[in-house]
Amino acid sequence: YARGSVERIRHLLRVKIVNSSGEIQIEKGRSEKAVKTVWDSPRYIAGDYGTRWLTNLGLKVEQDLYPKSIHTVMDSIFTISEDTATVLDYFAGSGTTGHAVVSLNREDGGRRKYVLVEIGRHFDTVLLPRMKKVAYSQDWKDGKPVSRKGVSQLLQYIRLESYEDTMDSLEVTPRSDAQEALLAENPEMAEDYRLRYALGTETAGSTCLLGKYFADPFAYTLSVVSDGMRRETPVDLPATFNYLLGLRVESRQSVEDVLAIEGADSRERQCLILWRNFEKTSNTALEAWFVRNRERFAAPLDVIYANGDHTLNAMRQSSDTWTAESIEPVLRELMFEE
Repeated sequence: YARGSVERIRHLLRVKIVNSSGEIQIEKGRSEKAVKTVWDSPRYIAGDYGTRWLTNLGLKVEQDLYPKSIHTVMDSIFTISEDTATVLDYFAGSGTTGHAVVSLNREDGGRRKYVLVEIGRHFDTVLLPRMKKVAYSQDWKDGKPVSRKGVSQLLQYIRLESYEDTMDSLEVTPRSDAQEALLAENPEMAEDYRLRYALGTETAGSTCLLGKYFADPFAYTLSVVSDGMRRETPVDLPATFNYLLGLRVESRQSVEDVLAIEGADSRERQCLILWRNFEKTSNTALEAWFVRNRERFAAPLDVIYANGDHTLNAMRQSSDTWTAESIEPVLRELMFEE
């Protein structure tokens, strides 16, 4: 019972605690009526402990959004997992699963984590604000916190590029006069070009196809149409590269205008990834930076990645076993070819 609430265990198992030694007696009985399950308890009513929770948080319950009772999810998670579990919900809806994890950790001091996935527009209007509010305070009424029983919470959310985002961001490079003249003189070539090469060739430089050098990786954007308006949307290239590598990040630090990320990739190689703005850190400056800072990174390294052309391989010492690669071709290969 040290893992959590004795009352929750009693409720779930329908037992009587006989004595302090932990001996229990399971309630038994016969009835001609339909047997009720533990889920028939009022605490599992979605209207009272699902919809009303959102109303108390000051959030609008949108159409086709049916929030479950917070107790249904809390008891389910508690019953089948440890207090250090990572709970994954592929259809997060209003965020009841994340809310349940926060509440359980607050109740029993657990260190559970949650991963929520949602594609609906209510992510911005319901799910995200809900997670922020339940971390800020345990109790809410009419959209206002009733208590200041908050918990420390590190919340990261990521938006994935959609098919529509990619199409909206395609940039078509007009053909030159010489190309137009060549195609006009060779109708058969023109037809073959349009069918086989035009789209790939003329859009190859598009940002969404990673067709540009990452001269300033911290200012990389996609031109995305949302709600009928075109907007420049920031892209997190370092995080994208980490995921493509399968990197388990061990440290991330900004050192003298260079973002340095350390971790082990999916092949268990120890990696150091260096991101720089070319205008602030040239190749010569990157070499000098590496000389000054190489001792601060874990050894032995297997691979060093840096955006843009560089000469880091020339900096290897006799005891080094690493090789250095440019990020751009590796990222394109991982994104499109594998």
